[in-house]
Amino acid sequence: MTVPLFTGLDLGGTEVKVGLCSATGEVVWSDRRPSGAHLGQQAILQALAEAVDAALLEAKSRGGSVAAIGLGTPGVVDPSSGIILYPVANLGGWHGTDIVGFFRDRYQVPAVVENDANSAAWGEYATGAGKGARVLLAATVGTGIGGGAVIDGELLRGTSGGAMELGHILLERSGLPCNCGLVGCVEAYAGGWGMAAEWARRRSIEDPPTVSELIGAGLDGDELANEVLDDGARALGSGMMSALHLLNPDVVVIGGGIIDARPRHLELIEQTLRSKVLPKAVASLKVVKAQHGNRAGLIGAAMCAQKAVREGNRG
Repeated sequence: MTVPLFTGLDLGGTEVKVGLCSATGEVVWSDRRPSGAHLGQQAILQALAEAVDAALLEAKSRGGSVAAIGLGTPGVVDPSSGIILYPVANLGGWHGTDIVGFFRDRYQVPAVVENDANSAAWGEYATGAGKGARVLLAATVGTGIGGGAVIDGELLRGTSGGAMELGHILLERSGLPCNCGLVGCVEAYAGGWGMAAEWARRRSIEDPPTVSELIGAGLDGDELANEVLDDGARALGSGMMSALHLLNPDVVVIGGGIIDARPRHLELIEQTLRSKVLPKAVASLKVVKAQHGNRAGLIGAAMCAQKAVREGNRG
């Protein structure tokens, strides 16, 4: 009898992360390869197919078989069809793609598609730092701010798949412009791009540095860089108070590249959010660092696929 394995894919603007997970979420193999996102829809689909092909070969070499495929992707994913509903920055032509149909027709196995932040949240809930939570709130801190929630064992997706946009909670009514087109969003203050832009403003330079340059300067002791990063962490803590009052989670899981590089960031986020909410919102709250790091998305995607098979959803 072959061992059922689940392929998880995490699609980004520059690369695709792919892995094979057991039914309990153990990663038995993983890889990464260019996503071809700048070349448009067909190049992205080709990159995903090549990643799945590699996973199928690896599963066979281990005496297993792929029982289902899960993909975490940027963008708003229609909960019923898995189709991307709106244009996605850095993923040309991705809007309207029937990814579930593509996988199903090519591989004849069930397939599911989730928003990438939802996938990461599910990965932490299913096998990571949020395992066992009744109400989980997850946040990722990188170039942007991502969010996800799991309530009583189900992802909170919203009517059209657009729930849990933590980065676009209003922080300042007449505040800084956000890349989304709104103003005053949390992401404009707490996202990596927003903090890098603020560092440039305070240094009176025209071209913003990269997020990596900002983090590197902070780790090297640059006082202004650390001041900007600290302000960004506090901004996210302030912004998350709305989510805490709405969801009343028992666990908040925070991850992402900035959290991995800078432990102080998590400390300031927790300190701030605990100081700015009603006591009932934090009475039994745990705030923890994400356990799976940059594998959370692929693990979560694989576990979404496993859940679909377990519940009889053939994709």
